[in-house]
Amino acid sequence: MGFVRVIPVCFALFVTWPLANAAERPNGVFGNTLCLNADPSHALGTYALIEKVLGSGAIESPSDGLSDPKRPHIISVPGDLVVGPHFSVLANEPNDVNLDRVPMSMGGDRSRTEIKLAPSSGGNQDAFKAREGDTFVYAWRFKISPAMKFSSSFTHLHQIKAYGGDFSGAPLITFTPVSNGQMEIRYVGDHQSDSSTSRKLQAIALQGLAGQWLDVREQITYSNTVGRYLLSIIDQQGQERVHLDLSGLALWRHGADHMRPKWGIYRRHHPALNQHADDVVDFANFAITRGSVPDTNCR
Repeated sequence: MGFVRVIPVCFALFVTWPLANAAERPNGVFGNTLCLNADPSHALGTYALIEKVLGSGAIESPSDGLSDPKRPHIISVPGDLVVGPHFSVLANEPNDVNLDRVPMSMGGDRSRTEIKLAPSSGGNQDAFKAREGDTFVYAWRFKISPAMKFSSSFTHLHQIKAYGGDFSGAPLITFTPVSNGQMEIRYVGDHQSDSSTSRKLQAIALQGLAGQWLDVREQITYSNTVGRYLLSIIDQQGQERVHLDLSGLALWRHGADHMRPKWGIYRRHHPALNQHADDVVDFANFAITRGSVPDTNCR
């Protein structure tokens, strides 16, 4: 089944799928798809559940222990009229930190709270690490708080990144809202010679979209010769706000062990951001599929 034909079906499930109890939402491997869903009642707790599904090291939340008071920056929220239980990712400027745990007052320049497919081995996630030549589909829903502010620098809500190799620093793909009121879909440079170059593939105006759930389907063939990038973002009214089908991009990082997705809030400190106030981005129904036809939509 082709990408364009899959999307209307996925959206039909988005608007008509009955809300289920948290325990009924799939977590783990279902055929060729790995599902992650929030479950506030789960005995393991939010962080342990995420790492059970996506592997040890799936959470990057260095600000938890430095907050005053200490608190998790990823929480499970019991219900929502559209998606039911979901994850809320929090960010607080200028107090949050990056993985180096260096606060802004001591020279830290950015903060990070993200969920990722972990690089560790031996768990569910092993079969869902993308290698050269693989095709993967990533699907999820997200909602940006209407009160959230952005800067002229970067705030990444989604990244595709390499693990391993000399060119793993720069992300391959990002979803990056900026201060002009748009969210840019960015592709970052050539796999070897120019990985610092960012190219805007498309931009979406956030006016009217912040505060509503957006349904994403992203398909990537990881290759520098036959690479293909497909993306659809659909709003709650069923309107497709982003549609991309691009070939000719270098979609593999030379020397990488694998490629993997990340979701959350990764941003550079900036005075244009909300100061001393929580910003929130909600996420639901993560689905990682090996191949182009998922066995489940994880909803």
